[in-house]
Amino acid sequence: MGTRSMNQILWGAPLVAGLAALQLSCSGDSHYQRSGFADYPVTWVAVADLNGDGLVDIVDAVHFEGGGAAASGWVSARVQDPAARGTYLDPVQTAAGANPAFLVAARLSPAGNPGVVVANRQLAPGAGASNQVSVLFPDPAVPGGFKAPVALPVGTRNPVAAAVGDLDGDTYPDVVVAADGASTLLLFTQQAPGGTFAAPVALAAGGEPTSVAVADLNGDGLADIVATTSGNQVSVFLQDPAHPGSFLPRVDYAVGVHPVAVAVADLNGDGLPDLVVANNGTGTAPTTQGVSVLLQASGGAFQPAVTYDAGDAFASAVAVGDLDGDGRPDIVVANAGVPGDPGSVAVLIQDGTGAFKAPVRYGGVQGPGSVAIADVDGDGLPDLVLGDGGLFVRFQIPGRPGVFGPPAQYRQ
Repeated sequence: MGTRSMNQILWGAPLVAGLAALQLSCSGDSHYQRSGFADYPVTWVAVADLNGDGLVDIVDAVHFEGGGAAASGWVSARVQDPAARGTYLDPVQTAAGANPAFLVAARLSPAGNPGVVVANRQLAPGAGASNQVSVLFPDPAVPGGFKAPVALPVGTRNPVAAAVGDLDGDTYPDVVVAADGASTLLLFTQQAPGGTFAAPVALAAGGEPTSVAVADLNGDGLADIVATTSGNQVSVFLQDPAHPGSFLPRVDYAVGVHPVAVAVADLNGDGLPDLVVANNGTGTAPTTQGVSVLLQASGGAFQPAVTYDAGDAFASAVAVGDLDGDGRPDIVVANAGVPGDPGSVAVLIQDGTGAFKAPVRYGGVQGPGSVAIADVDGDGLPDLVLGDGGLFVRFQIPGRPGVFGPPAQYRQ
């Protein structure tokens, strides 16, 4: 392997040398891949029921080391073995374009199993990029497999994140792309089943977008958009009920320095979605980094952000879920770290009022770049799925609510 760039250390590094990769029986199809050796970085992870059997599956984005150039990669899907809960069948790896650095698993058709949307993004200054988003619909012939990607071109912009939702009310899920280079979000509306998308519509973001989410924020049954931007803010775009598919003027809310990820969840049990933002800022004060929480006031309007210490610098991702079984959502932040410091995963348990306790920090392996919450081993307890150089899982310790064990690696 060549010398790793700073960004590869931050977002993911090669797996432990010598771990043999699993070969694929379906590799005769040109859009499926053989992995060779498991020494390629996992850049993002997601969890979903990929085959409709009610069990949690894992999907991650993997790319080759490109030596400063655009590097091909794949999406690796692990379907849970129904005969042995908590174990996974051999990964199915589907070609996903150059530098698949972010992904979201979501239903891409009105019915059926989830697919995957991948941001093929430039990983370091001067590195090559494909300037596209890849949409992978599920392949019914291959459990955990996906069809060849449908490319959504973004011009000279650099896609960094994406979200999925029905933005125009036609029942077909659409794709929203956060791409830097023009301070806009790009809205790709799906026109027909199977991946026919209209040309993108730009939505002014007030800064370079760094992450995006889709949710009904004000309870009117319409999908709204939330995006973090380089202006140290999170922007809310409520859909205009009089004009489906269009949006009212955005409302901006201040958060910490360099927000990079956003999640939507009802944190305080009032029935209103709230916002959780991970900040990548430098410095030691919690107000410059950490995680910002914005509780909703009403009607899709939010209270000023309260920013909590996330136990480390350089947050890269955030996930929300009930970790300790008290019925209240908690927060997990992936802190990517720097050379010589493998970063950490910080767990913030809610105190029951919508506020959060001091973070409990778990050391990283090679720099956690992404995190998801799911019961991976079928014991009824949520676990932490991490893109931390490779694919790792921290299993919750039975009898210790919200406390997690050492990282276990899943090979490619």
